[in-house]
Amino acid sequence: MNIIITDDMYLYHHNNGDIMNQREATVNCILSVLEERGVEYELNRSRPIADVLNPDDKKNIRSILFTMFQQGKIDFKDTSRLSDTKYMTDYISGLVNNWIRKAPEFNGNAKYEAKNPGSRAGSGDEQIREMKKLLSTVTDQATKDLIQSHIDARVAEIKPATVSVNYDAIPADLRAKLGL
Repeated sequence: MNIIITDDMYLYHHNNGDIMNQREATVNCILSVLEERGVEYELNRSRPIADVLNPDDKKNIRSILFTMFQQGKIDFKDTSRLSDTKYMTDYISGLVNNWIRKAPEFNGNAKYEAKNPGSRAGSGDEQIREMKKLLSTVTDQATKDLIQSHIDARVAEIKPATVSVNYDAIPADLRAKLGL
């Protein structure tokens, strides 16, 4: 049993040798593992999938997805990385965790909200990285405050301009599908 996505609904179908996208494969795998355990889970209901899955389920999901990637059943752009077991294990773990946490159909149609928005701000900036390291080494509060003020200033300096979207200009059907 496989699942394809049309608009905002999932339809069960048999994969006739087609390569699935990562969303299809992950959703299919999660539901299949639950079904195998005898758990009926309905998409778009109020019960979060994280409350239903246990550690063994997650391990099985990751294992199945790993095999499917290796067999070329799931779309993956950088095929040279498929043979890197460590990379693929980490990648699949992140893929599964992201879907469990972010997919509205697994979370009662609730829109995902980051717990610590902006916590990664500046993570690619060497100055901020080094100032954060320095901050972790000091104990004096005045020194910590001074370093933190410089970190905040640097984050503000490199922060991209805020983008505003005129949602009225977006087609109504797309707004509805995106929940806007």
